[in-house]
Amino acid sequence: MNIFHYCPKVLPVKKYGGTQRIVVNLMKEQANRGHKVYLLSLAGTHLPSVNVTTIKKPIRNFEDYIPDNIDIVQLYGTPQETPPKPYLVTIGGNGKPGEKFLPNTVFVSRNHAIRHGSRHYIYNGIKLEYFMYNEKKENYFLFLSKVSWKVKNVDFAIRLAKMMGFKLIVAGGWRFSFRRNIKFVGEVDDKEKAELLAGAKALIFPTNWEEPFGLVTIEALASGTPVITTNMGAMPEVVTPDVGFRCNTFEEFQEAINRADEISPRKCRERVEENFTAEIMTGKYINAYEKIIQTGSLEGLGEEN
Repeated sequence: MNIFHYCPKVLPVKKYGGTQRIVVNLMKEQANRGHKVYLLSLAGTHLPSVNVTTIKKPIRNFEDYIPDNIDIVQLYGTPQETPPKPYLVTIGGNGKPGEKFLPNTVFVSRNHAIRHGSRHYIYNGIKLEYFMYNEKKENYFLFLSKVSWKVKNVDFAIRLAKMMGFKLIVAGGWRFSFRRNIKFVGEVDDKEKAELLAGAKALIFPTNWEEPFGLVTIEALASGTPVITTNMGAMPEVVTPDVGFRCNTFEEFQEAINRADEISPRKCRERVEENFTAEIMTGKYINAYEKIIQTGSLEGLGEEN
């Protein structure tokens, strides 16, 4: 199959950029399976297994760059006009009120799809070899999200650490802290992230918005690290009781932190192995592509796709 992706970013990213990592995982795995993968992206992109064409800035007329031999066009946002070839659009974020989506659109969780008037979704997937699995944990909890983004709720995690006295490492931005038990380490690269996730007693992810997926949660689970989160958005689909805690109140978060060592690291890893790998994700995308190429539509494919 000849697959064309349009993702106007510099790939791969070195630090923050969960959506871009999923795009790279998908393209690499498609290439690994013998598909011919083409990418139109921004200058600075370098992916050896992919046929890359670069542009200086995002453009509207990306159709001009689609080779004649392409079987399917993969997009990561709704285009202004319907592509001239069979297409699939992946929406990774929350849409605006009243936003319209093309028929061949998938979302990244069941909750995400339902909230946007759809029933088609494909879970994000990661490469397990990028993460360190560790059953022996160090004496700290981890917050790993964009600190400046209020919906990720870093202040809630800090409040927990202040009241309970546990060591909290905050990655994803800088802030001054005069508390010995709270350490900000800024944005981290892939190696630093993998080490922090593998060593943490748990990931504290107190998101307070309708989370489309929450990529860092499966990165933690792949590292054998339980997740302590809320019931917002996709969290009930990702964080089941055997791999973490979903909390509604401050007191429930406190209890979860005290019980973090009850969760099996092996169960956390297995949760990802069985549901959220790049290989599983890619298989779902290929199924969706084949359905669209054959019938022009996702209809009849099933809910997860």
